[in-house]
Amino acid sequence: MKNAPKRPEIQPLRVNFVSLGCPKNLIDSEKMLAHLVESGIALVSPDDPADITIINTCGFIEAARQEAEEAINNALQAKKQELTKHVVVTGCLAQYRPEKLRQQFPQLDAIIGLSQRSQIAQIIQKIATRKKGSGAFLQVTPFTAPPRNDRVRLRLTDPGWAYLRISEGCNRGCTFCTIPQIRGPYRSKPLDEILAEAAELISDGAAELNLIGQEISSYGADLDQNLDLAQLLHHLNQLDGMRWIRLLYAHPATLTTQHVQALAENDKVLPYLDIPLQHISDRILKLMRRHITRAQTEILLQQLRRSVDNITLRTTMMVGFPSETDTEFQELLDFIRHYRFEALGAFIFSPEENTPAALMDGEIHQNIKQQRFDQLMLAQQQIAFDHADSLLNRQISCLINRQLDTAEIADLALNPAQNWYLARHPGQAPEIDSECYLAANTTDLDSGDIITAQITQRIDYDLIGLVIL
Repeated sequence: MKNAPKRPEIQPLRVNFVSLGCPKNLIDSEKMLAHLVESGIALVSPDDPADITIINTCGFIEAARQEAEEAINNALQAKKQELTKHVVVTGCLAQYRPEKLRQQFPQLDAIIGLSQRSQIAQIIQKIATRKKGSGAFLQVTPFTAPPRNDRVRLRLTDPGWAYLRISEGCNRGCTFCTIPQIRGPYRSKPLDEILAEAAELISDGAAELNLIGQEISSYGADLDQNLDLAQLLHHLNQLDGMRWIRLLYAHPATLTTQHVQALAENDKVLPYLDIPLQHISDRILKLMRRHITRAQTEILLQQLRRSVDNITLRTTMMVGFPSETDTEFQELLDFIRHYRFEALGAFIFSPEENTPAALMDGEIHQNIKQQRFDQLMLAQQQIAFDHADSLLNRQISCLINRQLDTAEIADLALNPAQNWYLARHPGQAPEIDSECYLAANTTDLDSGDIITAQITQRIDYDLIGLVIL
């Protein structure tokens, strides 16, 4: 009897995945990657040929849209060169401007909204079988469903830390912001789901959990049970294996005394708070619809400094808001110099489609916006340098991210005879703040290990130190 001919082996779809934008978007990327792998789809590096390129975009501000458009153009160029067969765009820009994307990039094969995250594998398998020239497959629906389960993610961060989303959307209604249009109204994730996700991340090696949402300080306001951010922190603080909890994106108008007390009382909650203020002029704050005054802001900052020992405060400011005067910008600059935030980022105002601020009178010339931005960041640079210098010759706890390779050591001009690790102390949030480069007499440190380091030197914003074993 003759042997039956072997059937040709079916090759899995090969996907090149590009993740852009904020930590909220990163979690969506991690979850989509998990769906793809679970469906038997192979992930390939950007340099390898792919059947499909997926771009998870950000669409929050003009600079983010430009980055997304550049990534799309690069992918379409690769498609033209037959390095990839199909290009799919998802994420916030796809949710915000699907029709404009389809018109701007007619060569796209699909535009997928935020609500379709769990269907990503099925959708791209369908895309892979479509005929050429079919036009972009469009599937975008309003994103208003309850927060989704973010468990079982293919994490893109270092193993020792992770993001933990506690809410979705926003109700604040700031006049410059598109988030409610993109991510929908505020929805808190149920407590049991957050605790289950936290436990999973801890068991996966994450020693630090960074709590995120469009604004975490409103957590629980939409839930039937009597629950808020302070109570959530108490619950998380009691989880077995929890080491560090970090708070990102608290809105000053919804941050309460109880929240500050919980920040101070729970030993695993780091003395760190990211609290975007945007401005300090009462008139500009009102135009922005921030629901807070300068006086209320100053009371809150004083309470935080007084209640939480050695707290690191990070904030974000916006310059060039419509009708912002020289006097109001100077007020902002003086405020920054007086309150001396350990970390500060800034945005140049850009008019966002379908927002009230885009229709306001008094547009500031782009050159003036840039001058104000440069002046603000120069003032903050010295404040940040002074803070870093205050840590010299001190011993502080640090979380190990990973060991540096030979090329990185050479690029940083570090001593090649030593083992070097990338790390962060409690006042350094991942991906947005400065970092620590630590020398050690061992190669046995792993991502997520929390050690003591002696800080010996500052290089610009970053710190150099020695691991104390």
